[in-house]
Amino acid sequence: MELAGNTSKKEEIPFGISGIITKIVKEIEVDRIYLNRGTDRHAFTYRLNIVTKLIQKDFSEQIRPVINSILEQYPDYTYTIFAFGYVNSEIQQGNLYFLNNCHEKDLVYKSNNSNLIGTDPAREPTKLYEEIKQDFKRDMSRLKSFKKGVHYFKTQKNLSQSAFMMHQTFEQGYRILERFICGRVKICHSIKNHQTYILKSLGKLEGTFQIESDSDSKLLDLLEDAYSSARYTNDYDITKNEIEQLSQKLGSFIKEIKFWFHHELTVFEKNITDNQITQHPEPETVSPNHCDTDTAHFVRKFQFDSSFEMLYLVRSLMNVCVTCLQEEVDPPKGVRLDFDIQNTLEFAIQLLPLKETSP
Repeated sequence: MELAGNTSKKEEIPFGISGIITKIVKEIEVDRIYLNRGTDRHAFTYRLNIVTKLIQKDFSEQIRPVINSILEQYPDYTYTIFAFGYVNSEIQQGNLYFLNNCHEKDLVYKSNNSNLIGTDPAREPTKLYEEIKQDFKRDMSRLKSFKKGVHYFKTQKNLSQSAFMMHQTFEQGYRILERFICGRVKICHSIKNHQTYILKSLGKLEGTFQIESDSDSKLLDLLEDAYSSARYTNDYDITKNEIEQLSQKLGSFIKEIKFWFHHELTVFEKNITDNQITQHPEPETVSPNHCDTDTAHFVRKFQFDSSFEMLYLVRSLMNVCVTCLQEEVDPPKGVRLDFDIQNTLEFAIQLLPLKETSP
């Protein structure tokens, strides 16, 4: 798999961009706008990264309808919108989306009252490079744990639970991919919604489901139902052959995750070599590094946007434990389910956002 074209070099501003920017900044308060050019594997020709000081909860109600109406006249353009504080925080945490797509060379608009966005990380770039690789390795290790569950329950002839673990593996994969491809993880358990979300950025992705195909559509429906039906009802039905078909798609999907990560990591490495990424004092607006509470550590380390998202993960971890406890099967040799379940539950308890939700 190779990407066509090189979008890292400074290119001419496309025709019509000034008119789009004028219309956008007239309607909403914008801090900065960055322009990215897509390749033949992206779903867009041009993408605007819009940074605003408005809070995220206002995006859907106030901002998106306005921008959507403006860009209706410009089909070659798509956009993403992020809160100012979120961009700063994600840059310092090593999110490749912002490290690769929000440089001065990409800047097409800056407010006269714009604050400094930390496009350079507070840590030494080569150290951050290694940390990003280690974070990805940990994320993929978590994904592989779910994938092992698919095989384990299949060997136990418990196909419904194998399908449930298949769903969890796909969801984990999308969460990994979305962060550095879309900039933000979509908070939902629907694989269909995750697929729609990621394909707004990537025009082609192996391991996805073709909605126009009856066979793919059926497989996707089985995967969607696996999250709830396989756990809460007794009428979930899936065949071994369907599990195998889903496994083949999952294998292709995991290869794509690795490909895109290494592509984005290579872009970041080149930016370091070209001195486009340098160490910079961390902005005052990035609060996680100025807070010593345990809760702040977890929020930063696991990249939660809210207590609500954190609770979703806690629930997922507890559901996996319940599934293991309900099954009257012998664990694989060398696996201590009681020990693993205890560790998982202790971890889930630590994630509970008590400080954020306490009166």
